[in-house]
Parts: sequence; C-alpha cells; structure tokens
Amino acid sequence: MGRSGTTWERLARGEPRNLSDRLVSAGLWGLSVIYGGALRLHHLGYRLGLARRTRLPALVISIGNLTVGGTGKTTATMAVARWLAGQGKRTAILSRGYGGSGETGTAVVSVGAGPAIDVRQSGDEPYMMAQALPGVSVLVGKDRRRTGRRAVDELGAQALVLDDGFQYQRLEKDIEIVLVDALLPFGYDFLVPRGLLRELPRHLARADAIWLTHSDLLRDRDLQALRARVKELAPGARLWEARHAPLRLRELTGDGDERPPEELRGRSLLALSSVGNPLAFERTLERIGAVLVGRARFPDHHRYRPGELRALTEGDAAAAEWVVTTEKDAVRLPVGEIDRPVWVLEVELAERAGMPSLSKELSWLLEARSKT
Repeated sequence: MGRSGTTWERLARGEPRNLSDRLVSAGLWGLSVIYGGALRLHHLGYRLGLARRTRLPALVISIGNLTVGGTGKTTATMAVARWLAGQGKRTAILSRGYGGSGETGTAVVSVGAGPAIDVRQSGDEPYMMAQALPGVSVLVGKDRRRTGRRAVDELGAQALVLDDGFQYQRLEKDIEIVLVDALLPFGYDFLVPRGLLRELPRHLARADAIWLTHSDLLRDRDLQALRARVKELAPGARLWEARHAPLRLRELTGDGDERPPEELRGRSLLALSSVGNPLAFERTLERIGAVLVGRARFPDHHRYRPGELRALTEGDAAAAEWVVTTEKDAVRLPVGEIDRPVWVLEVELAERAGMPSLSKELSWLLEARSKT
C-alpha cells in the first residue's frame, strides 16, 4: 500500500473506524518500532566507526528524501545531473533501480545516448532518466560503491549524482540534498509502515541543503510554519523552495505530438498515476486549468496488469477527452487498453517565486563546499 491506499491513509491519520482498524493500526505501529530500532543500530554503526564509508575520486551529490515517495526526487536528480553536465563535467547518475532486475548487480542503463537495456532490467526511473538526459550516464545497482567505481573507472565520470541517497551511507558525499514534500512533509509523524517516514525528522540535521518541493501548492501560512519547523530541525542547512513547473505535453499514443501545457486548460481529463504523491500531480493539472472528471490512483511503481485499465473511462470519467499521466508511468503504461488519447505531462524543477534559480543554488552549494 502507498499514499494512494485510502484505508491506509485513514489509519495513518489516526482515524480507525472499528476494532479491525485498531488492530491493524497497532500492528503497523509495532512494525514501525522494530524499524526504528534497526535504524538506530544502523546509524550507531557509523558513529562508532564499525561501518565505514567509501570515498570515490569524483564529486558526489546526494539527492534523497525523508519520507517514502512523492517528493519529486527523480525530477530533482535529473535537474542536478543536467546542470552538472552543462558545467562541462562528465556526469553519471547512480540509482538503485528499484523493481528492475539490474538492482541485484551492476548495470549500465545508458552512457548518454539513450537506454541500452529495457525497463524491466533498469527499473522505471532510471529508464526515464536515460531517455531524458543525453550526455549523462545512468547506472543501476543496490551497491552504489560498485556502480560509482564503475562509472569513474570505465566511463570517466567526474561527478556522481546519488539518486535516493539520504539513507545510503556507504559512500562519502560532498553535498547532501534532502527533499521535503511541502504537502506532506513529515509522513503522518510515524516511521514506516505506520507512517511514511524513512527517518526521524531530526535527522534532517545531516543535510547540507533542504529543498521544499511542491511549495507553490501550499498556502502561505502553512508554508511559513513549515519553514520554521525545518529551520528548527536543521539550523545549519540551506533552505530552498521549489516547484514542479509544467514543461510540455507529449502524446503517448499516435505520432508522439508535443504541445504546451496550456492545451489542458478547460479540457475534461482523467488523471492516471502510480506515484508516491498523486495529489501533487492532480493539483498541478487543476492549476493549469484542466477539469478532472476522474482520478485513477495506483500504488507507487505499480505494474499494470492486462485488462486493468479498460474500465477507467467508465462512469463519471466517460466525459474525459484525454487521459493524462506522469513521465514515470509513461515507460510502463499499456496504452493500447485505454480508449482515449493518452498524454504525458512533463515537468521540470524550478524555483518558487522569490527564490534564487536552481543554477544559482547549486553554484552556491558547490562554492560553499569548496571552502570547507
């Protein structure tokens, strides 16, 4: 279950309806306690020097998060890698490759010329990144020390972007960037599986920079309160507020036509997603001016089964002119089962109004790192 599982959401919010709900909630809480104990032992091993980190001969920038899914980590990873490549650095992304067969070893998804293996081997996000980032290498494997060494030795990488790296402590990092989803920053205040926290909020103190994503979707009063909480938890971290700016629409069916996001204005849509935070995706569509007549939410990384999508455009959703989905869903969506045109909304990470640009923010972080 994930954020899109309504029963789990209700229990996570502390709203049990009956004895069965209370028993399930208690079981989840017990598992969270066990997870928390294992987490403390993990951190203790590094503090006592029982576990050691590996230093690679390259700049290492980690992009991670505090909660499970939904923060926009892949978009941020791509933005940082694209910027590094634009600075003339040979850049490689190191991803675990969740759900792909390459996760168990090491696999090169791309050397900068598009995917060299299929999505079942690479996993969703690495495949998407390989498609979108010419000139940037993408490698997958659970042991990022091995994939990092391979990127440096075989591909000549000068900069490594560690995708989902906050919990990965086996590598020395030059810059630790942690994303916090402004819409649900602290995961119902419980560790998984009772809540969405992968680490305790106080662990944000390890970060060099904290990026508040989806900050444009939050009311000013709530955003101000979140800023104060984050600064209290991580007083030494640099705070930057980001948004996911709609970039373009790409037709997944037909000829792969591209159109501006404004084409959605006034259209009746079915929003289809299997991401950590479907609410942010749906709110973005509504802010463009689309009319959502249906919301089809599946668990994060969902593998669509034959026939599963055929009934989506029934009932109220029958009025949908188009189906719009996310970039991550596009790489594994069986579009032949959907009886409407299917479009992909592509987004990019950008600064919230009043914030320095992403380029200036990264330049500041690198300069600050060089002075330490």
